[in-house]
Amino acid sequence: MKKCLLCVLILCFVSCPKTIYGAQEELDQESLQGVESVLEEQDSDISFTQIVKKLMTGNIKEALGYLWEKLSGDFFSSFVLQKEFLKQMIIAAMIAAVFKNLSDAFLQGSAGNAGFYVTYMVFIALMTDSFYYLNETAQDLVRLMIDYIRGMITAYSIAVVSTSGITTSTAVYEFYLMVIYGMSLLTDYLILPMIRIMFVLKIVNHISQEEHFSRLCGTLEKAAGLLMKGFLSLVLGVQLIQSMILPAVDSIKNTALEKGLSSIPGIGGGVNTVMTTIIGSAVVIKNSIGAAGILILLVLVVPPLLKIGAVVLSYMAAGILLQPVSDKRITGAIDAVIKSGKLMMQMIVTMTVLFILSIALIAFSTNVNYYAG
Repeated sequence: MKKCLLCVLILCFVSCPKTIYGAQEELDQESLQGVESVLEEQDSDISFTQIVKKLMTGNIKEALGYLWEKLSGDFFSSFVLQKEFLKQMIIAAMIAAVFKNLSDAFLQGSAGNAGFYVTYMVFIALMTDSFYYLNETAQDLVRLMIDYIRGMITAYSIAVVSTSGITTSTAVYEFYLMVIYGMSLLTDYLILPMIRIMFVLKIVNHISQEEHFSRLCGTLEKAAGLLMKGFLSLVLGVQLIQSMILPAVDSIKNTALEKGLSSIPGIGGGVNTVMTTIIGSAVVIKNSIGAAGILILLVLVVPPLLKIGAVVLSYMAAGILLQPVSDKRITGAIDAVIKSGKLMMQMIVTMTVLFILSIALIAFSTNVNYYAG
């Protein structure tokens, strides 16, 4: 009876590695389809699967070179597009300054002020067009990031199962679903509406000589920044606590099973070797998926971020050139676009940093089974 039982155990462990490896390969292909579909919707020729395979084999330079080729064409095009628009804005501001100076020097009535207000309305139209471009770019990027993270975390959670356990994987998936929902609410119903309100108030604030909404604008700007910092701190804090506890819980369960199997006379050493090899391979796959997710996210984020940055830099350059010769109301209105663009960039960078640090925390904490074994 004992010999029969021993033979059955040997057969199970001989056939088990093949089953696990085959299932793992099939699992990778199917679980990455969610990310691939998001990239296909963006008409991107980046292959998430190819990046993961390059990283799994240690070809980090080749993976980075592949992504750099996709990214390098967007660096200079973002700044070239702003040349004509910057020229129109400077011309409108100069005309407004001429009307203002003529009014102060020769006209005591309201004719000069009327001319200034007409050109100021043209200037507002140009700034509104820029703000609409910034708002659409930021909003589209946030939606893309949310869809991408949703597909990415599905694949990553499945990979976490093989390295840590079902408890950690389930908690990671549920936590990220809540984070994605929180990001959607935060951006759609709080931060972006606050930025829009601040932009309108700053324009209205500089129509007259006296500023009536400067404190309100400053409060909205600080509140948006605090919301982003608070959300980042909260999510990373909860993620840190989960990463300290959940992988350790799964590790205790897995270690007890491994120690029990390794204590079987005759085949215990072979079982322990097989289990260590399987877990090591799963760790490589999991970390490769995480690294590929971070790299491709950067490739998706950088071009829109450059476009927003190009608009902000253009308005900063216009403000520097116009301040000596233009009315202070014009340069004050320019700050509406500059500060709005900076807040949008801060929002995008905060979401990107949140995702990168969370993936890094999960990657390091779920390697505990491999190192413990």
